[in-house]
Amino acid sequence: MKRLNAALLFSACLTGSLPVLAEDGTQVTSTENETAYFLSSSLPDKELAILMKAAEAKNIPVYFRGLINDNMDQTAKYMLNLITTYKVRGIQIDPVRFARYGVKQVPALVKKCGDHFDIVYGNVTLSQALDMISQRGDCRDNP
Repeated sequence: MKRLNAALLFSACLTGSLPVLAEDGTQVTSTENETAYFLSSSLPDKELAILMKAAEAKNIPVYFRGLINDNMDQTAKYMLNLITTYKVRGIQIDPVRFARYGVKQVPALVKKCGDHFDIVYGNVTLSQALDMISQRGDCRDNP
């Protein structure tokens, strides 16, 4: 596994990994090539909305690990508030995808290409994260 650090705002790192069994026992190679953005309700609403809009502009899906407090009603109310207040589209809930890439913190941008994937963690813009991958990541040669 390789790790590159960038001193942008708080911190960011780019991580690539060869396919091995993920924490959930599945192989990372079992998913299609993809770009995915991992976020959480633990982020301040306004910051979360900005990050979600950036992903939406690039047609990158946004994922949360699970329901807020394991409660569907609370999650639905939270999302309805974000959608009406900030005009975002919404999120997908996918704990398996979090486990597959070993995402432990957010924000995290993942780009998977073949048997490799890159992860950029931290408080960087989506464009900066994509640039980091395209310049130094294992997936730099894949659109």
